[in-house]
Amino acid sequence: MIQYRTEGAKGFSLVELLAVVLVLSVLAATAVPMYINTRKVAAARACKGNIAAIATAESAMVLRYGSYTNINPGLLAGPESLGNEPKCPLDGQSYTVKVTSTGTAVTQYDTVAGTGGTTLAITIGCPNATVANPLHQTAQGFSATTNSNWNVGMPALVPDSLP
Repeated sequence: MIQYRTEGAKGFSLVELLAVVLVLSVLAATAVPMYINTRKVAAARACKGNIAAIATAESAMVLRYGSYTNINPGLLAGPESLGNEPKCPLDGQSYTVKVTSTGTAVTQYDTVAGTGGTTLAITIGCPNATVANPLHQTAQGFSATTNSNWNVGMPALVPDSLP
């Protein structure tokens, strides 16, 4: 025999509670991955902005001193410098500034002595955008071998021939 609620019985039935739990679990199953992916995409875009800022600071350094330098402390001091050392938003690792032809790190340019740094072509890159560690590429749907979006090359310096 089916029992019906009387006026004194209050509350939800088990079927109603299960339906609510089912709806909430479906919403959570779709919302959580979208939120995580959005954070990764935002971090990848912020990383591109950081690399562009480093490239701009390197350009200003070249105009002033005629040499590329490393980020810390090279690009953190001076009139056209970065305010703070930019870090990758994914895990806080420092960006790399390397000589393109050899892959070695660029040394600090000493503005007083006029030594150090390099006039060779350099590459500014993110440690989270390598083939071995493709965090940015996968967040934006690129293949692991596509890392040109997170590496910026700057040309070798050519001496000025004007008097």
